[in-house]
Amino acid sequence: QDAHEAIRPTNLANDPETIKQYLTSEQYRLYKLIYARALASQMSSAKFSGESITISQNGYDFTATGSRQTFDGWLKVYGAYYSSKDTILPALSEGEILKAKELKANQHFTEPPARYTEARLIKQMEDDGIGRPSTYAMIIDTIQARGYVELKPSTEKSKTKVFFPTEQGILTVEKLDEYFSSIINTKYTAKMESDLDRIAEGEADELEMLQAFWNKFTPLLDEAYEKMEKKQPEKVGELCPECGNELVYRNGRFGRFISCSTYPSCKYTRQINVENKEKPEPIGKLCPKCGNELLKRKSRYGKYFVGCSNFPKCRYMETLEGEEIVSKSSSSEKKPAARGRRRSTK
Repeated sequence: QDAHEAIRPTNLANDPETIKQYLTSEQYRLYKLIYARALASQMSSAKFSGESITISQNGYDFTATGSRQTFDGWLKVYGAYYSSKDTILPALSEGEILKAKELKANQHFTEPPARYTEARLIKQMEDDGIGRPSTYAMIIDTIQARGYVELKPSTEKSKTKVFFPTEQGILTVEKLDEYFSSIINTKYTAKMESDLDRIAEGEADELEMLQAFWNKFTPLLDEAYEKMEKKQPEKVGELCPECGNELVYRNGRFGRFISCSTYPSCKYTRQINVENKEKPEPIGKLCPKCGNELLKRKSRYGKYFVGCSNFPKCRYMETLEGEEIVSKSSSSEKKPAARGRRRSTK
């Protein structure tokens, strides 16, 4: 992966204790962490030995399996910030007499894997070689915007939010597994990420890679069109005001909406009325472009912004702080898009 420059001290001679007097408490703790991390990255590896210890008492054997640290290495300076799931065993010698402090009988039941939090999902993508640091946030936003998952607390009392698959998400995964399993899987995606890196480094030709993918993808798509069962959309119970046919619910990029059942012959669509939907709120300012009232609005993504009350005739927008928002369509009208192939430089 192409990495960004690390945050590190400009001079290791400026150790945290030396400059502590010039820092606030928060600055000192942050600098101490950065300093320890930077220094640890230049140190030797810590060394551990895997061990299994058997302790005998009253005719019963108790076994403890774990590891024992034989060399501090980078943990010498970073140990306070590092936690390991491994069981660290104390140094013991064969035949040593130990005194039992207490005996506990614990019963364990098999539990399903924990649901993904945003952090755990990103860690899983890192381990599987999927995506890049710059795309993780976009991937998480996309699976929510398309209605594949919902992010909500696991219990009523829990503050930690986890992902729950929706009916649409489960159906999508089932059908993709059925018809596209050879190209939609973690191994194939990780290989594609590696191929893109090779293209960026000039070690592979992008057209050859694209052609190879297309030759594999086209037959799968043709088979899916031919054999995949089409799920009938749910009916609204109303007739289309433009052509008189049934209206149905559909799922789009930005969630559920209503459209004509004869699409694309009839392109009638409308949003679903949401109960208790927030109404635009006047902010006491006038639009600098047309002079109409400005309103505080909520976007489809749940974020607030200020827009003109004369929308869509006037598309002026600004942030809550008063900074103008330039839409992509507006910016594209002012500046022609540059065309050409991206070339990597060495």
